Amino acid sequence: MSTLLRFLTLASLLQASCFGGTPGSPDPSEQTRARIENRSSIDMDIDVRRNDGRVSRLGFAPGGETTTFALPPTLTAGAAWIRFEASPVRESGDPVVSEPFPVRMGDEISWSIPPQ
Repeated sequence: MSTLLRFLTLASLLQASCFGGTPGSPDPSEQTRARIENRSSIDMDIDVRRNDGRVSRLGFAPGGETTTFALPPTLTAGAAWIRFEASPVRESGDPVVSEPFPVRMGDEISWSIPPQ
């Protein structure tokens, strides 16, 4: 009986790996993305602030570069809008807050951090 149980467990794991992704994961073409252009020479940490006040760290935007982030559904689900906050990594400049952006699945949101 234990051999049958091991076989069934192995078969279900193999089947799950063949279908790629996890159950309920969005199609990559439907993933909401954020394109952050850091026009400042200062490296920035990027946070996302939802309309309900919840704040989550998104990532790092090097000075003078454009970075694209995938916004996980846990961050965007139920949010009417989001704002980005860019904080200097070495506290050598002022934090910058974006205008509110509506959230729609599959959209790419673009925001440009001004030079400092």
